[in-house]
Amino acid sequence: MSSAVAFSGKWRIKPSGQLPIFLRFVINSSFTKENASKSGIRNTLPNRTYLNHMMYWPAVEYNKFEREIINHMKRDDGWYEKFYQQQLKISEKLYAKGPELKRINWRFKSNTQIERVLVALLAEYRICLCAWYTQYPLDQYFEDTLEKNLIKRLPADDPNFRKYVLTFTDPHTETNVAEERWLLVKMAREFFQNKEKLSRLSPHGRAKIEKHLDKFAYIQRGLATSKPYSFNDIINRFKEIQSQVRNGADINDIVYQASQKKINDDFCWALRQVKPDKKFRRVIDLARNNSYLRNRRVEAWFNADYGASFIYAEVARRARFNPNWIMEVSVPEMLGALHGQPLPAKTEMQKRFKNYAMVVRKGETTLITDPKKIKMFEHAYFVDVAHADEIQGSMACLGGIIRGRAKVCLDKNEIRKVKRGDILVAQYTTPDFVPAMEKAAAIVADQGGLSSHAAIVSRELGVPCVIATQNGTRIIHDNDLLEVDARKGAVRILKRARKK
Repeated sequence: MSSAVAFSGKWRIKPSGQLPIFLRFVINSSFTKENASKSGIRNTLPNRTYLNHMMYWPAVEYNKFEREIINHMKRDDGWYEKFYQQQLKISEKLYAKGPELKRINWRFKSNTQIERVLVALLAEYRICLCAWYTQYPLDQYFEDTLEKNLIKRLPADDPNFRKYVLTFTDPHTETNVAEERWLLVKMAREFFQNKEKLSRLSPHGRAKIEKHLDKFAYIQRGLATSKPYSFNDIINRFKEIQSQVRNGADINDIVYQASQKKINDDFCWALRQVKPDKKFRRVIDLARNNSYLRNRRVEAWFNADYGASFIYAEVARRARFNPNWIMEVSVPEMLGALHGQPLPAKTEMQKRFKNYAMVVRKGETTLITDPKKIKMFEHAYFVDVAHADEIQGSMACLGGIIRGRAKVCLDKNEIRKVKRGDILVAQYTTPDFVPAMEKAAAIVADQGGLSSHAAIVSRELGVPCVIATQNGTRIIHDNDLLEVDARKGAVRILKRARKK
């Protein structure tokens, strides 16, 4: 069975993007025995190190956790059904927190009231995030199990073999991110048909965009790495769609490709071709549930944290602290500010912006910003990356051979580099990457299974995608000329960009 999280000596490792310190602190302190037991998980991950965009777990701990989850699935002991229902309930509750927190005027709340709400919210985050790590072994299990079942029914060289695997791991119903894209392109079609001028919209047109933003603006904020979608962001996305139409794309086809109907049509087609028996159909249904849950959990956290951003801003205001820096403080520092303790000085913040590490030992999280200490950790934790001109991954969205310039984006702040026709190279993608994914000729991701955001959204957009390259962002450099073979999951570097 293949592994969703890479091996590196005594470590299990995975790429881990540039999250704000506050949210990284929450994530790292989530995997406690108490939180794990609420999800029916026995084996925890009480020790880890985050360094230079990589997460390191002791292999002995991660292996036990991984085996536990996969053994539940192999035994078919009912664990997953309970887990799915519980996690979906938690996610929906968390999702609803966003609008609720957004409506509150925090200036009229006392420090004690703010602290009470924030502590309760972070407790909910941690329950959700503890179960987050099951997505890696679950993706691993479903991909392998679907392939084994298909091999019994089809020759391995069937030209549609991989397409069946991909189709059977699409979410069973539309996610918020998919709905946002579909409504956006439908709105664009209406605007084009009504000859709306994007530079001077009618009141009706402006009202439609404002309504869209009210529900979906949170997506662009991501995990506090950017601002929510603005009016101009939507206009710019309309212009991208307009450009596609001018270059020969059919607007009705763009709408269909973004629709749930397209996903349903593909699914029905695959069922007719494969004709799964009752047992195999159950595996397919569970795989689709898993895809939906994985993506819905991300949306829930994004939306809740968008609502919480108004709390963070109020804490910064009361502490007379730069509001643009408030997400780069730790959880204890944030809560300490509500008790009159000073937030970090400018010199300390500048160190954090350059680099930081975070370690968890026996469930206790420590932030490290001292460059000398970080250097010491780098001697113990590192990933050897051999020079290579070809990288192998897994096919997440099929296509032909695509050539384009690489744009390596380690976080959301870098996606503005991506222009139409470029190849987006990322450790992974999240919903706030969608504007860049809409422009990309192809997508290459270090990590991700078939239910990951990069895999699902690339299929919704029809953009060829290769995932699980492990070290793509370390081997590929900005503006390298790439060839992405989305039929075989291969990425070739045709020409290195000149170093400036």
